[in-house]
Amino acid sequence: LTAMADQQQQFYILLGNLMSPDNNVRKQAEETYDTILGQNKVTFLLQAIRDASAAEEVKQMGAVLLRRLLSSSFEEIYPGLTLEMQTVIKTELLTSIQQETSPNIRKKVCDIAAELTRNLIDDDGNNQWPEVLKFLFDSVNSDSVTLRESALHIFWNFPGIFGNQQQHYMEVIKRMLVQCMQDQENPHIRTLAARAAASFVLSNESNSALLKHFSDLLPGLLQAVNDSCYQSDDSVLKSLVEIADTAPKYLRPNLEATLQLCLKLCADTNLTNMQRQLALEVIVTLSETAAAMLRKHTAIVAQIPQMLAMMVDLEEDDEWAMADELEDDDFDSNAVAGESALDRIACGLGGKIILPMIKQHIMQMLQNRKSRPLMEVQIHLRLCFIMLMNR
Repeated sequence: LTAMADQQQQFYILLGNLMSPDNNVRKQAEETYDTILGQNKVTFLLQAIRDASAAEEVKQMGAVLLRRLLSSSFEEIYPGLTLEMQTVIKTELLTSIQQETSPNIRKKVCDIAAELTRNLIDDDGNNQWPEVLKFLFDSVNSDSVTLRESALHIFWNFPGIFGNQQQHYMEVIKRMLVQCMQDQENPHIRTLAARAAASFVLSNESNSALLKHFSDLLPGLLQAVNDSCYQSDDSVLKSLVEIADTAPKYLRPNLEATLQLCLKLCADTNLTNMQRQLALEVIVTLSETAAAMLRKHTAIVAQIPQMLAMMVDLEEDDEWAMADELEDDDFDSNAVAGESALDRIACGLGGKIILPMIKQHIMQMLQNRKSRPLMEVQIHLRLCFIMLMNR
Protein backbone atom coordinates (compact mmCIF):
# COMPACT_ATOMS: atom_id res chain seq x y z
CA LEU A 1 0.00 0.00 0.00
CA THR A 2 2.84 2.37 0.86
CA ALA A 3 4.49 1.67 -2.49
CA MET A 4 1.21 2.36 -4.33
CA ALA A 5 0.73 5.58 -2.39
CA ASP A 6 4.26 6.67 -3.29
CA GLN A 7 3.61 5.87 -6.95
CA GLN A 8 0.42 7.91 -6.89
CA GLN A 9 2.23 10.89 -5.33
CA GLN A 10 4.91 10.63 -8.01
CA PHE A 11 2.15 10.60 -10.59
CA TYR A 12 0.66 13.81 -9.10
CA ILE A 13 4.06 15.46 -9.46
CA LEU A 14 4.14 14.23 -13.06
CA LEU A 15 0.70 15.74 -13.76
CA GLY A 16 1.90 19.03 -12.29
CA ASN A 17 4.99 18.97 -14.50
CA LEU A 18 2.80 18.36 -17.57
CA MET A 19 1.30 21.80 -16.88
CA SER A 20 4.67 23.49 -16.28
CA PRO A 21 5.38 26.71 -18.21
CA ASP A 22 9.00 25.50 -18.49
CA ASN A 23 9.30 23.76 -21.87
CA ASN A 24 12.09 21.44 -20.72
CA VAL A 25 10.20 20.31 -17.61
CA ARG A 26 7.03 19.79 -19.61
CA LYS A 27 8.79 17.88 -22.39
CA GLN A 28 10.50 15.55 -19.92
CA ALA A 29 7.16 14.96 -18.17
CA GLU A 30 5.51 14.11 -21.49
CA GLU A 31 8.24 11.61 -22.28
CA THR A 32 7.83 9.99 -18.86
CA TYR A 33 4.04 9.91 -19.19
CA ASP A 34 4.33 8.17 -22.58
CA THR A 35 6.36 5.31 -20.99
CA ILE A 36 3.58 4.40 -18.52
CA LEU A 37 1.47 1.43 -19.60
CA GLY A 38 -2.02 2.37 -20.73
CA GLN A 39 -3.78 0.26 -18.11
CA ASN A 40 -1.67 1.83 -15.36
CA LYS A 41 -2.46 5.27 -16.71
CA VAL A 42 -6.17 4.57 -16.34
CA THR A 43 -5.68 3.53 -12.71
CA PHE A 44 -3.53 6.52 -11.78
CA LEU A 45 -5.73 9.03 -13.62
CA LEU A 46 -8.92 7.69 -12.07
CA GLN A 47 -7.38 7.87 -8.59
CA ALA A 48 -6.28 11.44 -9.24
CA ILE A 49 -9.80 12.45 -10.23
CA ARG A 50 -11.37 10.78 -7.20
CA ASP A 51 -8.79 12.03 -4.63
CA ALA A 52 -10.52 14.76 -2.62
CA SER A 53 -7.16 15.90 -1.24
CA ALA A 54 -5.57 16.43 -4.66
CA ALA A 55 -5.20 19.98 -5.99
CA GLU A 56 -7.95 20.99 -8.41
CA GLU A 57 -5.55 21.64 -11.28
CA VAL A 58 -4.14 18.11 -10.82
CA LYS A 59 -7.64 16.60 -10.86
CA GLN A 60 -8.51 18.69 -13.89
CA MET A 61 -5.42 17.54 -15.77
CA GLY A 62 -6.19 13.95 -14.81
CA ALA A 63 -9.72 14.25 -16.17
CA VAL A 64 -8.54 15.77 -19.45
CA LEU A 65 -5.94 13.03 -19.94
CA LEU A 66 -8.35 10.18 -19.09
CA ARG A 67 -10.90 11.43 -21.61
CA ARG A 68 -8.16 11.79 -24.21
CA LEU A 69 -6.93 8.29 -23.45
CA LEU A 70 -10.38 6.77 -23.89
CA SER A 71 -10.87 8.72 -27.09
CA SER A 72 -7.57 7.86 -28.77
CA SER A 73 -6.62 4.45 -27.34
CA PHE A 74 -9.82 2.76 -26.17
CA GLU A 75 -9.38 -0.44 -28.22
CA GLU A 76 -5.75 -0.78 -27.15
CA ILE A 77 -6.44 -0.34 -23.44
CA TYR A 78 -9.99 -0.98 -22.23
CA PRO A 79 -10.59 -4.54 -23.52
CA GLY A 80 -7.37 -5.62 -21.80
CA LEU A 81 -8.60 -4.47 -18.39
CA THR A 82 -10.06 -7.05 -16.04
CA LEU A 83 -13.84 -7.11 -15.78
CA GLU A 84 -13.44 -5.95 -12.20
CA MET A 85 -11.40 -2.93 -13.27
CA GLN A 86 -13.89 -2.06 -16.00
CA THR A 87 -16.66 -2.13 -13.39
CA VAL A 88 -14.60 0.03 -11.04
CA ILE A 89 -14.09 2.66 -13.74
CA LYS A 90 -17.83 2.84 -14.52
CA THR A 91 -18.82 2.96 -10.86
CA GLU A 92 -16.18 5.54 -9.90
CA LEU A 93 -17.13 7.87 -12.75
CA LEU A 94 -20.82 7.91 -11.78
CA THR A 95 -19.94 8.27 -8.10
CA SER A 96 -17.60 11.15 -8.88
CA ILE A 97 -20.32 13.01 -10.79
CA GLN A 98 -22.59 12.72 -7.76
CA GLN A 99 -19.97 13.65 -5.16
CA GLU A 100 -17.64 16.10 -6.89
CA THR A 101 -18.04 19.62 -5.49
CA SER A 102 -16.12 21.48 -8.19
CA PRO A 103 -18.41 22.32 -11.15
CA ASN A 104 -15.44 22.39 -13.51
CA ILE A 105 -14.18 18.94 -12.50
CA ARG A 106 -17.72 17.52 -12.49
CA LYS A 107 -18.26 18.75 -16.05
CA LYS A 108 -15.01 17.11 -17.17
CA VAL A 109 -15.99 13.82 -15.50
CA CYS A 110 -19.28 13.99 -17.42
CA ASP A 111 -17.18 14.34 -20.58
CA ILE A 112 -15.29 11.17 -19.61
CA ALA A 113 -18.55 9.29 -18.97
CA ALA A 114 -19.88 10.39 -22.36
CA GLU A 115 -16.67 9.31 -24.10
CA LEU A 116 -16.69 5.93 -22.37
CA THR A 117 -20.32 5.37 -23.33
CA ARG A 118 -19.58 6.34 -26.94
CA ASN A 119 -17.01 3.55 -27.05
CA LEU A 120 -19.28 1.05 -25.28
CA ILE A 121 -21.94 1.12 -28.00
CA ASP A 122 -21.21 -2.07 -29.93
CA ASP A 123 -21.60 -2.65 -33.66
CA ASP A 124 -25.23 -3.69 -33.17
CA GLY A 125 -26.04 -0.52 -31.25
CA ASN A 126 -26.19 -2.15 -27.83
CA ASN A 127 -25.14 0.08 -24.95
CA GLN A 128 -22.88 -2.11 -22.82
CA TRP A 129 -23.14 0.29 -19.90
CA PRO A 130 -26.85 0.17 -18.98
CA GLU A 131 -26.14 1.72 -15.59
CA VAL A 132 -25.34 5.04 -17.28
CA LEU A 133 -28.83 5.13 -18.79
CA LYS A 134 -30.39 4.55 -15.37
CA PHE A 135 -28.17 7.30 -13.98
CA LEU A 136 -29.32 9.61 -16.77
CA PHE A 137 -33.01 9.00 -16.06
CA ASP A 138 -32.62 9.23 -12.28
CA SER A 139 -30.54 12.42 -12.50
CA VAL A 140 -32.79 14.29 -14.90
CA ASN A 141 -35.72 13.67 -12.54
CA SER A 142 -33.71 14.52 -9.44
CA ASP A 143 -34.33 17.51 -7.17
CA SER A 144 -30.61 18.21 -7.46
CA VAL A 145 -29.86 20.92 -10.01
CA THR A 146 -26.26 19.72 -10.35
CA LEU A 147 -27.41 16.19 -11.21
CA ARG A 148 -29.85 17.51 -13.81
CA GLU A 149 -27.02 19.60 -15.27
CA SER A 150 -24.79 16.53 -15.37
CA ALA A 151 -27.39 14.39 -17.13
CA LEU A 152 -28.02 17.08 -19.76
CA HIS A 153 -24.30 17.61 -20.28
CA ILE A 154 -23.73 13.89 -20.91
CA PHE A 155 -26.69 13.73 -23.31
CA TRP A 156 -25.54 16.89 -25.11
CA ASN A 157 -22.04 15.43 -25.45
CA PHE A 158 -23.29 12.07 -26.72
CA PRO A 159 -26.92 12.17 -27.95
CA GLY A 160 -26.52 8.65 -29.36
CA ILE A 161 -26.26 7.29 -25.83
CA PHE A 162 -29.45 5.17 -26.20
CA GLY A 163 -28.02 3.20 -29.11
CA ASN A 164 -30.50 0.82 -30.69
CA GLN A 165 -32.98 1.54 -27.87
CA GLN A 166 -33.48 5.14 -29.02
CA GLN A 167 -36.80 4.47 -30.73
CA HIS A 168 -38.03 2.66 -27.62
CA TYR A 169 -37.12 5.64 -25.42
CA MET A 170 -38.29 8.32 -27.86
CA GLU A 171 -41.14 9.63 -25.71
CA VAL A 172 -38.97 9.49 -22.59
CA ILE A 173 -36.26 11.54 -24.31
CA LYS A 174 -38.80 14.08 -25.50
CA ARG A 175 -40.42 14.35 -22.09
CA MET A 176 -37.00 14.75 -20.46
CA LEU A 177 -36.05 17.63 -22.75
CA VAL A 178 -39.43 19.37 -22.52
CA GLN A 179 -39.41 19.12 -18.74
CA CYS A 180 -35.95 20.69 -18.50
CA MET A 181 -36.67 23.37 -21.11
CA GLN A 182 -39.63 24.47 -19.00
CA ASP A 183 -37.64 24.79 -15.77
CA GLN A 184 -38.56 28.36 -14.82
CA GLU A 185 -36.44 28.43 -11.67
CA ASN A 186 -33.15 27.53 -13.34
CA PRO A 187 -32.29 29.38 -16.56
CA HIS A 188 -29.06 27.39 -16.83
CA ILE A 189 -31.05 24.14 -17.03
CA ARG A 190 -33.20 25.61 -19.81
CA THR A 191 -30.06 26.56 -21.73
CA LEU A 192 -28.48 23.12 -21.29
CA ALA A 193 -31.72 21.40 -22.31
CA ALA A 194 -31.95 23.52 -25.46
CA ARG A 195 -28.35 22.68 -26.36
CA ALA A 196 -29.03 18.99 -25.70
CA ALA A 197 -32.17 19.13 -27.88
CA ALA A 198 -30.21 20.78 -30.68
CA SER A 199 -27.46 18.17 -30.37
CA PHE A 200 -30.05 15.38 -30.57
CA VAL A 201 -31.64 16.93 -33.67
CA LEU A 202 -28.25 17.33 -35.35
CA SER A 203 -27.29 13.72 -34.61
CA ASN A 204 -30.52 12.58 -36.29
CA GLU A 205 -30.47 15.02 -39.21
CA SER A 206 -31.44 12.40 -41.80
CA ASN A 207 -34.33 10.96 -39.77
CA SER A 208 -37.29 12.95 -41.13
CA ALA A 209 -39.83 11.21 -38.92
CA LEU A 210 -37.83 12.01 -35.78
CA LEU A 211 -37.34 15.64 -36.80
CA LYS A 212 -41.08 15.99 -37.32
CA HIS A 213 -41.82 14.30 -33.98
CA PHE A 214 -39.51 16.70 -32.16
CA SER A 215 -40.64 19.82 -34.03
CA ASP A 216 -42.74 20.98 -31.07
CA LEU A 217 -39.50 21.46 -29.11
CA LEU A 218 -38.46 24.25 -31.47
CA PRO A 219 -40.47 27.08 -29.83
CA GLY A 220 -38.77 26.28 -26.52
CA LEU A 221 -35.40 26.16 -28.24
CA LEU A 222 -36.02 29.57 -29.83
CA GLN A 223 -37.04 30.98 -26.46
CA ALA A 224 -33.81 29.62 -24.99
CA VAL A 225 -31.85 31.30 -27.80
CA ASN A 226 -33.45 34.61 -26.90
CA ASP A 227 -33.07 34.24 -23.12
CA SER A 228 -29.48 33.00 -23.20
CA CYS A 229 -28.35 35.83 -25.49
CA TYR A 230 -29.48 38.36 -22.89
CA GLN A 231 -27.56 36.39 -20.26
CA SER A 232 -24.33 36.83 -22.27
CA ASP A 233 -24.40 33.24 -23.50
CA ASP A 234 -24.43 32.58 -27.25
CA SER A 235 -24.07 28.77 -27.06
CA VAL A 236 -27.71 28.06 -27.99
CA LEU A 237 -27.56 30.60 -30.81
CA LYS A 238 -24.51 28.76 -32.16
CA SER A 239 -26.53 25.53 -32.00
CA LEU A 240 -29.25 27.23 -34.07
CA VAL A 241 -26.64 28.15 -36.69
CA GLU A 242 -25.63 24.47 -36.83
CA ILE A 243 -29.24 23.39 -37.30
CA ALA A 244 -29.69 25.93 -40.11
CA ASP A 245 -26.61 24.47 -41.76
CA THR A 246 -27.17 20.75 -41.20
CA ALA A 247 -30.90 20.20 -40.59
CA PRO A 248 -32.73 23.26 -42.04
CA LYS A 249 -35.93 21.26 -42.59
CA TYR A 250 -36.30 21.02 -38.81
CA LEU A 251 -36.95 24.77 -38.77
CA ARG A 252 -39.67 24.71 -41.43
CA PRO A 253 -42.73 24.49 -39.10
CA ASN A 254 -41.51 27.56 -37.20
CA LEU A 255 -39.48 29.28 -39.90
CA GLU A 256 -41.28 32.62 -39.59
CA ALA A 257 -40.67 32.69 -35.83
CA THR A 258 -37.02 31.73 -36.39
CA LEU A 259 -36.50 34.54 -38.90
CA GLN A 260 -38.27 37.10 -36.73
CA LEU A 261 -36.17 36.16 -33.71
CA CYS A 262 -32.93 36.42 -35.67
CA LEU A 263 -34.01 39.78 -37.12
CA LYS A 264 -34.70 41.08 -33.63
CA LEU A 265 -31.38 39.88 -32.24
CA CYS A 266 -29.45 41.17 -35.23
CA ALA A 267 -30.97 44.64 -34.84
CA ASP A 268 -30.40 44.86 -31.08
CA THR A 269 -27.32 47.03 -30.50
CA ASN A 270 -27.38 46.08 -26.81
CA LEU A 271 -26.06 42.64 -27.78
CA THR A 272 -22.44 42.01 -28.68
CA ASN A 273 -21.34 42.23 -32.31
CA MET A 274 -20.67 38.48 -32.24
CA GLN A 275 -24.21 37.69 -31.12
CA ARG A 276 -25.72 40.00 -33.75
CA GLN A 277 -23.55 38.43 -36.43
CA LEU A 278 -24.49 34.91 -35.33
CA ALA A 279 -28.19 35.83 -35.59
CA LEU A 280 -27.52 37.10 -39.10
CA GLU A 281 -25.60 33.91 -39.84
CA VAL A 282 -28.71 31.81 -39.18
CA ILE A 283 -30.62 33.63 -41.94
CA VAL A 284 -27.70 33.70 -44.37
CA THR A 285 -27.01 30.00 -43.83
CA LEU A 286 -30.67 29.19 -44.51
CA SER A 287 -30.42 31.13 -47.78
CA GLU A 288 -27.66 28.70 -48.74
CA THR A 289 -29.10 25.43 -47.39
CA ALA A 290 -32.84 26.01 -47.87
CA ALA A 291 -33.24 28.76 -50.46
CA ALA A 292 -36.60 27.54 -51.78
CA MET A 293 -38.00 27.44 -48.26
CA LEU A 294 -36.68 30.91 -47.45
CA ARG A 295 -37.93 32.67 -50.61
CA LYS A 296 -41.52 32.10 -49.51
CA HIS A 297 -41.14 34.18 -46.35
CA THR A 298 -41.54 37.94 -46.39
CA ALA A 299 -39.37 38.31 -43.29
CA ILE A 300 -36.32 38.06 -45.52
CA VAL A 301 -37.17 41.51 -46.93
CA ALA A 302 -36.66 43.01 -43.48
CA GLN A 303 -33.15 41.56 -43.33
CA ILE A 304 -31.87 43.65 -46.27
CA PRO A 305 -31.83 47.03 -44.49
CA GLN A 306 -30.31 45.31 -41.45
CA MET A 307 -27.40 44.00 -43.51
CA LEU A 308 -26.95 47.39 -45.15
CA ALA A 309 -26.96 49.04 -41.73
CA MET A 310 -24.25 46.66 -40.55
CA MET A 311 -22.21 47.44 -43.66
CA VAL A 312 -21.93 51.09 -42.63
CA ASP A 313 -21.39 50.36 -38.93
CA LEU A 314 -17.89 51.80 -39.01
CA GLU A 315 -15.62 53.45 -36.50
CA GLU A 316 -14.90 57.09 -37.34
CA ASP A 317 -11.50 57.12 -39.07
CA ASP A 318 -10.44 59.86 -41.47
CA GLU A 319 -7.79 57.59 -43.00
CA TRP A 320 -10.11 54.57 -43.50
CA ALA A 321 -10.82 55.22 -47.17
CA MET A 322 -7.08 55.55 -47.93
CA ALA A 323 -6.05 52.26 -46.34
CA ASP A 324 -4.64 49.64 -48.71
CA GLU A 325 -5.54 46.62 -46.57
CA LEU A 326 -8.01 45.77 -43.86
CA GLU A 327 -6.69 45.58 -40.32
CA ASP A 328 -6.99 42.16 -38.66
CA ASP A 329 -9.81 43.27 -36.38
CA ASP A 330 -11.73 44.64 -39.39
CA PHE A 331 -12.49 41.09 -40.52
CA ASP A 332 -14.66 40.58 -37.43
CA SER A 333 -16.39 43.95 -37.77
CA ASN A 334 -20.07 44.44 -38.46
CA ALA A 335 -19.19 46.18 -41.73
CA VAL A 336 -17.34 43.15 -43.09
CA ALA A 337 -19.97 40.77 -41.69
CA GLY A 338 -22.71 42.77 -43.42
CA GLU A 339 -20.91 42.76 -46.77
CA SER A 340 -20.22 39.03 -46.56
CA ALA A 341 -23.81 38.27 -45.56
CA LEU A 342 -25.27 40.26 -48.44
CA ASP A 343 -22.91 38.55 -50.85
CA ARG A 344 -23.86 35.09 -49.62
CA ILE A 345 -27.57 35.77 -49.48
CA ALA A 346 -27.46 37.10 -53.05
CA CYS A 347 -25.73 33.88 -54.11
CA GLY A 348 -28.24 31.78 -52.23
CA LEU A 349 -31.48 33.47 -53.22
CA GLY A 350 -30.30 35.07 -56.45
CA GLY A 351 -29.25 38.64 -57.23
CA LYS A 352 -32.42 39.26 -59.23
CA ILE A 353 -34.48 38.72 -56.10
CA ILE A 354 -32.24 40.69 -53.76
CA LEU A 355 -31.44 43.71 -55.96
CA PRO A 356 -35.00 45.16 -56.12
CA MET A 357 -35.22 44.85 -52.35
CA ILE A 358 -32.22 47.06 -51.73
CA LYS A 359 -32.71 49.88 -54.25
CA GLN A 360 -34.93 52.02 -52.06
CA HIS A 361 -32.77 51.45 -49.00
CA ILE A 362 -29.58 52.40 -50.83
CA MET A 363 -31.08 55.71 -51.95
CA GLN A 364 -32.21 56.50 -48.43
CA MET A 365 -28.77 55.71 -46.99
CA LEU A 366 -26.90 57.75 -49.61
CA GLN A 367 -29.04 60.75 -48.69
CA ASN A 368 -28.16 60.39 -45.01
CA ARG A 369 -24.98 62.45 -44.69
CA LYS A 370 -25.17 62.80 -40.92
CA SER A 371 -24.64 59.30 -39.66
CA ARG A 372 -21.43 58.49 -41.61
CA PRO A 373 -19.15 60.32 -44.04
CA LEU A 374 -20.72 60.00 -47.49
CA MET A 375 -17.52 58.63 -49.01
CA GLU A 376 -17.54 55.60 -46.71
CA VAL A 377 -21.19 54.89 -47.41
CA GLN A 378 -20.75 55.22 -51.16
CA ILE A 379 -17.74 52.87 -51.21
CA HIS A 380 -19.56 50.18 -49.26
CA LEU A 381 -22.78 50.46 -51.21
CA ARG A 382 -20.95 50.53 -54.52
CA LEU A 383 -19.37 47.21 -53.55
CA CYS A 384 -22.87 45.98 -52.88
CA PHE A 385 -24.14 47.15 -56.27
CA ILE A 386 -21.24 45.64 -58.18
CA MET A 387 -21.70 42.37 -56.37
CA LEU A 388 -25.43 42.16 -57.08
CA MET A 389 -25.35 43.38 -60.67
CA ASN A 390 -22.92 40.64 -61.56
CA ARG A 391 -25.11 37.80 -60.31
